[in-house]
Amino acid sequence: MKPTAFVSAIAGPLLCAALVLAPCPEGLTSAGQSALAVLSLCVVWWLFTPVALPVTSLVGLALLPVLGALPAAEALAMFGNQAVFFVIGVFLVAVVMYRTGLSSRLTLVGLRRFSGSENALCYGVMLLSWAMCCVIVSHAVAAIMLPVVLELIRTLDLSPRSRTARRLLLSMAWGTVAGSNLTLLSSARATLALELYDNYRSASGMDPDPIGFVAYMAGSAPVSLASMLVGLAVLRIALPPEGINIAPALERLDQKVKDLGPLSGQEKLTGITVLAMVATMVVAGPSWLGIVALVFSGALFLFQVLSWEDAEREVNWGVALMYGGAIAIGGALYRTGATAWLASTLLPDQVGPTGALLLVGLMSAAFTEVVSNAAVIAVVLPVALPLGAEAGLDGHTLAWTVPLSAGFAFVLPTSTPAMAMVFGTGYLRIRDTLPGLVVTLLSLGALLMLSRYLWPLLGLAAGSHG
Repeated sequence: MKPTAFVSAIAGPLLCAALVLAPCPEGLTSAGQSALAVLSLCVVWWLFTPVALPVTSLVGLALLPVLGALPAAEALAMFGNQAVFFVIGVFLVAVVMYRTGLSSRLTLVGLRRFSGSENALCYGVMLLSWAMCCVIVSHAVAAIMLPVVLELIRTLDLSPRSRTARRLLLSMAWGTVAGSNLTLLSSARATLALELYDNYRSASGMDPDPIGFVAYMAGSAPVSLASMLVGLAVLRIALPPEGINIAPALERLDQKVKDLGPLSGQEKLTGITVLAMVATMVVAGPSWLGIVALVFSGALFLFQVLSWEDAEREVNWGVALMYGGAIAIGGALYRTGATAWLASTLLPDQVGPTGALLLVGLMSAAFTEVVSNAAVIAVVLPVALPLGAEAGLDGHTLAWTVPLSAGFAFVLPTSTPAMAMVFGTGYLRIRDTLPGLVVTLLSLGALLMLSRYLWPLLGLAAGSHG
């Protein structure tokens, strides 16, 4: 075990015990104090990972009834929420599109259509990486695109210090990072955020007002598009064309497209099933997302385009466990009043809605560079919602802002699987990705502008937070 992990393994429980044994502050219930103690342990372990993230969430779930934050039945009931099953369905769809070859076909055909020059090739890689995230979870898109990009680099005989090689890799990574904010199918963190928001409204005595598939996309897609366009421009400036001959790469793409042959029966069945699932989610509404995901996941097995062995091997089941535990911990913080107390204690004087939104956005974007974005949601959103309420900020706005900001992961290899993958190729150094700071800041600026002017116009959030 690394020294930091060893220290955090001890520091987390010690901090938790210290908070449990400390005198209860004024305005905070003993149950709320216990919930904050559990959160403190989870934050330390999520940050420094002495154990895997899902283990931390399960430990936190177990400690909720042990320390008196929630009754055991209530804590366990929150673990089995629909967000967990929706996430499982999203991962199963990604697996079946990969296993049938449908995603590879989309990649090759799309790249060939967008590849007329060196600039067009890089633009095509980013645009395709971004667009595929509409229906495939972003880290799966990165896993599909990376081998294709590496083959293009080898075909063009590009050295590790070639600007074009680095630009192609970053086009793929930044395209999937921006695309992770497109829809509920693009990244599981959005589902986690919406479930936490629903729990917050329920615990606060507010009427249910769930955000559905279409509504979420209406708010998130413009931000995602802005990030992608900014990424295109920044890479064009930071890594200008070298004037290389891309004819060999185009010939290679042509050959691979020919090798695919006509669409197979499994590919057609997969495409129809995925489109039907998305259409059903749109029609059924937000309260049925998890059920729809389970029904169509079962159909994939029934049609024999997916086997249980592939599902066991390819699906990251730990993510579902992590989300279930995180939602239970967030629910405990809301129901015990701990987050309301924490927000009123931490909120600086005279911070208006815009200041609170900027603070939350910067915090989420900064944390996501070094911590799993799911952990960012689990830590930031429970505090951000009551903090925003104190500042007069509409809760719907925060339900978009935190997961979107947690998706602005354009710099470090620790930020997201796509960035880790491209750093692992050996072509990139941190100095190559520092322009990602510009993309992050401009994306955050676009988010603030859209939340102020577009979202109220579309009826997605309350009026201007000037």
